[in-house]
Amino acid sequence: MKTRTLLRTLLIVAILALLAIGGLAFTCLNATTDNAEPVRIYLPTGDNALAARDTLVANGLVDDGPLFSLMANVFKLGNWQPGSYLVEPSTPLIRLIKRITRGQQDPLRLTIGKFRTPQQLNEYLNTKLMHNDFDVSLDSFHLVLQDTYEFYWTVTPEQFMQRMEKEYNRFWEVKRSEEDSLSLREIIILSSIVEEETNNNAEKPTIASVYLNRLRRDMPLQADPTVKYAVGDFTLRRILHKHLAAESPFNTYLHTGLPPAPICLPSKATIKAVLNAPETNYIYFCASDKMDGTHRFAATLAEHQRNAAAFHRALDQRGVK
Repeated sequence: MKTRTLLRTLLIVAILALLAIGGLAFTCLNATTDNAEPVRIYLPTGDNALAARDTLVANGLVDDGPLFSLMANVFKLGNWQPGSYLVEPSTPLIRLIKRITRGQQDPLRLTIGKFRTPQQLNEYLNTKLMHNDFDVSLDSFHLVLQDTYEFYWTVTPEQFMQRMEKEYNRFWEVKRSEEDSLSLREIIILSSIVEEETNNNAEKPTIASVYLNRLRRDMPLQADPTVKYAVGDFTLRRILHKHLAAESPFNTYLHTGLPPAPICLPSKATIKAVLNAPETNYIYFCASDKMDGTHRFAATLAEHQRNAAAFHRALDQRGVK
């Protein structure tokens, strides 16, 4: 009798245990994140499983209860992979944990804009991506093209530059004229000057033609944006004689030819404007006295001096120093 009672008790315990395990399994399989909107999380290298859990909790994806801890242990959250993960609303926890442990990241959209120096670009990359040792050099700065790219948050500096070089080579698969005398690097440098001269895309090819004519005649480019770069002040609205005297290889008033590197990252539209610059006899240009962002072009010094005088009068009338 006692044996029968014991067996009955054990059977009941076993059934209850199976029900509990089944219920727990059902709960684990159906548990979801708590977010109502998409949430992007960042799990950097070196964090332990506890830190990863805290990141999920801090972003409102899970609570700090035993269920998540149990699932983390079962699926070995301690083996998670660093990266950036976009978590959609009510994502099954089992799916999220598997993604983290397998390193199934979601890429970031990274917009490379008109950075003027490698330092500015490096600072931007260091704030947007996991690694903080980006060091794009002056020599490789021209390889970076303005655009919006998709990168994994964990991309290394070496992988970033490999991608930039690949994109650069792909862009230059477009055919250039056999008469082009400038190298690809020189075209980028000239495009950077045109980029800084105007936001008016319609005028960019004509401005490029002026600089190309000057290069062909071995005349100094005398490009005001290169002076701003030389003195390190991109807010200058009026270039004075003291600025023109700034000694720098980037000062095209003092040095003939192109500067040694781009003064910004030009847009692809500007590069194409340089590639498609028309044949003109213009040697000079200056901002219009209408102060509307357009320019006046001239083939003779006398005509240019009249245009420049009108522009400076407009500056004086507006009190621009």
